[in-house]
Amino acid sequence: MSGTNRSEQERGNRLLGPSFYLFAGLTAVLGAICYVLRGPEVLFDRMVEEFGFLIVIAPRIGAALVIAGFVQVLVPRDLVARWLGSRAGLKGIVIASVAGALTPGGPMTSFPLLVALFASGAHRGSLIAYITGWSLLGVQRVLVWELPLMGGEFTLIRVLACAPLPILAGILAARINFAWAGPAEADQEAES
Repeated sequence: MSGTNRSEQERGNRLLGPSFYLFAGLTAVLGAICYVLRGPEVLFDRMVEEFGFLIVIAPRIGAALVIAGFVQVLVPRDLVARWLGSRAGLKGIVIASVAGALTPGGPMTSFPLLVALFASGAHRGSLIAYITGWSLLGVQRVLVWELPLMGGEFTLIRVLACAPLPILAGILAARINFAWAGPAEADQEAES
């Protein structure tokens, strides 16, 4: 099989992988339940409303994925491996935790960047630390929402209580032995 055909088949397998079938099945089951309990009008109205939301959000997701692709191409793989790879150790986990906390925006920003880091060779401990730092310590969320609404004392206590968690999560992810190999681990296994 040629390289082009293989990459097209791999893309198709990712698109229609197990998670696709899980969500498609869950959608069908919940749609059927909605139809039975609430009637066809409610089901149709909900589908129209959510399709409208899809039209609004799809371009944002597409743009975020393109940005992540550019980041993956522009940031040298050896740089990512040096700072966030398996050999970076605790330093890489700390850097990823801080980078996650400083990443602005919602999941449409952070997850495509996470995918780009993954594809560029970041170690799973760094990836877990990054996304945990983003979700627990996001500076934008703290400044825009938490501090004005909950006040300084609450915000300080919560941030201090959560500050070590991304690092701890990254350390645990790096130490847990399970059959998952990102690009960095696959490269190291190939070299061995």
